[in-house]
Amino acid sequence: MKIATIGSGFIVDRFMEAARQVDGIEVYGVYSRTEERAKAFAEKHAVQNYFTDVDAMLADQGYDTVYIASPNSLHYEYAKAALDSDKHIICEKPFTSTVEELETLIELSRDKGLFLFEAVTGIHLPHFRAIEQELHKVGDLKIIQANYSQYSSRYDKLKAGEVPNVFNLEFSGGALADLNIYNLHFVIRLLGRPEAVTYVPNKFEGGVDTSGVCVLQYGNSVATCIGSKDTKSENSILLQGDAGYIKVNGSANIIDSVEVVANGEEELIDLGQNPNNMVAELEDFEAMYRSRDHGAAEAWLEHSVSVMETFEKARESAGIIYPADRK
Repeated sequence: MKIATIGSGFIVDRFMEAARQVDGIEVYGVYSRTEERAKAFAEKHAVQNYFTDVDAMLADQGYDTVYIASPNSLHYEYAKAALDSDKHIICEKPFTSTVEELETLIELSRDKGLFLFEAVTGIHLPHFRAIEQELHKVGDLKIIQANYSQYSSRYDKLKAGEVPNVFNLEFSGGALADLNIYNLHFVIRLLGRPEAVTYVPNKFEGGVDTSGVCVLQYGNSVATCIGSKDTKSENSILLQGDAGYIKVNGSANIIDSVEVVANGEEELIDLGQNPNNMVAELEDFEAMYRSRDHGAAEAWLEHSVSVMETFEKARESAGIIYPADRK
């Protein structure tokens, strides 16, 4: 799997570090809009090729996969162009701005026999798989509480009058898309698509959500998902049942360790995960790519669609509108 990257933010730095640790993955080139930034980023990561023109990058036949870490609103545009150029896709969360955009990409990837992966770290981690295996011990699961709160330095910029992309609705920004999306993936991977969705946000001037609580309702259980970029808190997840509970230490994208307290017994699960939480997802993507396991890839896409449907319903309930909604 030879990859060219779109984006040059901190998440791409972390991607580069992870890619170096995964057998079968090679970073072929990087794209950024300016010559100075593209060249500097390539040199920083010892990557041979850099591009300042997306069309030129996509026309290059020296690689086969594009990693997309652009502002959220641009995911669809870049992914569609890459699929049209017969490239596989690894796209950062949220996959797209709307369900319609995602379904268009999925249909195109199927028509061309290409892989389309959503990069969501938490649900690929060994500790998440441990949670799946241990969940039965809590008995009848009734409540999930998930909190991912991280005060953002860019919130200070927002209060000072700037509009960073992550807080700009024109770029499909906000706390739901940036942080709470990890909680949605966590819960939906365990329980499936919810029956009802409500999102109650704190909004800044202009309507962007800087924090909020998303409630996912199931037949006999409920999940509350907190995502905040304007407050500070300890991050954790609690899965509560009538026979015990599981406590996740750390946010849904990291899952530092897992405590299982059930039936009079306590167990701490700490598998010594790779400190770079992107390694596990890349190992999964590379394995599906290498074995041409389109069936497994389709199962992940079905999950992504469920999350995007929930994400869209949450936005609708809170009156959060992106430009893509008007298309």
